[in-house]
Amino acid sequence: MHGSDADDSGAEAAPDDATVEGIAGKGGAGQSGNAPSLEAAIDEAATTPTASRVTLEGADRTERPDRVSSILVAVAGGPHSGATVDVAKAVAETTDAWVDLFHVVPSNGAAEATGRPDDDSDGADHDAAEASGADAIGSGSEATGSWEDDTASGESILTAAETRLGEFDRADRWLVEGRSAAEEIVDQSPYYDLVVVGTPTTGTVGRFVFGCTTDTVVDDADVPVLVVESDEPTPLR
Repeated sequence: MHGSDADDSGAEAAPDDATVEGIAGKGGAGQSGNAPSLEAAIDEAATTPTASRVTLEGADRTERPDRVSSILVAVAGGPHSGATVDVAKAVAETTDAWVDLFHVVPSNGAAEATGRPDDDSDGADHDAAEASGADAIGSGSEATGSWEDDTASGESILTAAETRLGEFDRADRWLVEGRSAAEEIVDQSPYYDLVVVGTPTTGTVGRFVFGCTTDTVVDDADVPVLVVESDEPTPLR
């Protein structure tokens, strides 16, 4: 992966989490010389047409506010995924950062532990979705088939995210197996300067499953987390 060196990544989170919000159309602070601050870059990215709101959580966690060299972008199949990629690209263009597109599929062990929908066990759909991270930041909501299907779906989502980046070429893709999308993203976060995720899916069940996943990343990541929301659906495929 192209994250920052572990010794230089600000891996120890500050105790206080600052929150900064940007609303599309407000206009950005622009660059400050050749090294725009993280907040200035995000203010600029907030003007991305597909994003209605971007919220920076944990701004105090960074030890290098004037340097953003690597961004982890959690991509999935949810309605805010396209806007998430668009905003991450905008931040990377402003800061000359590298982007890693990151998608998590349930490992074979996680799939066996949680069961699949055809197991006829109560809560199988919920458990499988929770293990995968589902719609908001990890696997798409379709992560309830076989491991092979989940992997193929993940590769498809990553390809769609790459396509959405257009001519932007400082990017790589990572399909990761794990028991929890949130755990995998949090584990990788010390090696990056910023994590970008989509806002939780709305609805009672969606908020419970997907919101918990996004909230875990916001609470536990070692670096600032940018949460992206779009008014209109912007799925990757």
